Amino acid sequence: MDIPNRIVAMVHDRVGEALASILSGGDRPFFIKPTDTLIAQLEDPKVTVPRVSAGFVGDIAVTSVSGVVSKLRSLSEGIQSGVAAGEAKLADAGELLTKVRNSLRGQLPFFPKLDGANAPGGVVENLVSLLDNDPRDIGQAAEAFHGRVKEILQGLVRPGRADDDDASVGRLRQILGNDVGTIMPLAAIANAVRRAKSATDVPHSIERGLLAYFFSSEGYQTLDGESVVAPVHLSDLKSVAAGILAAGPELAVKTITAAPVKQLKGLITTATAEQYLRDTIRVIVESTYDVVRGFRDTDGAKGRFGIVTTKLKERKETPADQEAIVIKFVTWFRGFSSMAESGAMRAVEMGTQGVSEFQTNPLIAAAAGAFAGTVARKLAQDSFLDVLSTELKIK
Repeated sequence: MDIPNRIVAMVHDRVGEALASILSGGDRPFFIKPTDTLIAQLEDPKVTVPRVSAGFVGDIAVTSVSGVVSKLRSLSEGIQSGVAAGEAKLADAGELLTKVRNSLRGQLPFFPKLDGANAPGGVVENLVSLLDNDPRDIGQAAEAFHGRVKEILQGLVRPGRADDDDASVGRLRQILGNDVGTIMPLAAIANAVRRAKSATDVPHSIERGLLAYFFSSEGYQTLDGESVVAPVHLSDLKSVAAGILAAGPELAVKTITAAPVKQLKGLITTATAEQYLRDTIRVIVESTYDVVRGFRDTDGAKGRFGIVTTKLKERKETPADQEAIVIKFVTWFRGFSSMAESGAMRAVEMGTQGVSEFQTNPLIAAAAGAFAGTVARKLAQDSFLDVLSTELKIK
């Protein structure tokens, strides 16, 4: 049994539940309750940080799965060696998996309720379990795994656009490869999108985001203007050098433009598998959430983010005041995002503390933390936009 991948799959299923709920019109797991209106706070120059109570609806259980995982590891090794073979021992393994699953469900604060104890494994966990076969059946297991992946990803295909979307999903598989670390978030998202209220262009949105990340010198541009840049772009070297030379060698540090500074961050990032994994997971989640929830401008129509910023600017008369309130809005937008992301990533870290595989394999921790953290970011952004939309009377 591949215990690390099982645990990561459980994290994806747990977070995927929250994603599916909000995409289908359910309650938001992240709440923001201002002491007075956010509009008033944004307009008051004396208020530099928001006066709110905010956080996840569910409590974080202070538990770790390490003890249960240790028992599961011993039992799994015994079964593989033949010492503990038999249906009874396999049943014990199933019981321990349930305990791990329930511990993680309590650890990750995306829902106030656990929807009942001893919940069965989710879509991603069941997918990963297909690889837990006898080595002699590895070819059959791989075939079943890829067949199930193809079936799950059909959740991204919109009615009436099967041919076009199928082609896009196929290209996504080619871009991401067969790495289980990138397949898990894609599978969790595909399962969540199945329950979305409206069919949207998810596969093309993910594809465009990944292509921008890998091939654009500016990388993938997030909703709030941050650049997710691949560790190394040859075109970055040219554009950064151009920015420096334009300013003059002696004034380069002081006068270099904002865009090359962002690109420099990409250049100094070590090109590692962990970095690529974190980035691609973030791009997958961000691009999906933005298109499904209507965050971005599309086809000439303003998205929710653009509508809010426009309404805020309309409340001010001078360009300087308009710029000031938008800057403050974006700063708080990023602040709520970071707060939610850090909370989710800490929950994953606490829940897996003491599990040796997470300490020795950074890719395992990256896959679990990046998915939970990025989904948490989007949930917080959604709540922030919702509160402001209500206060601004945006329908």
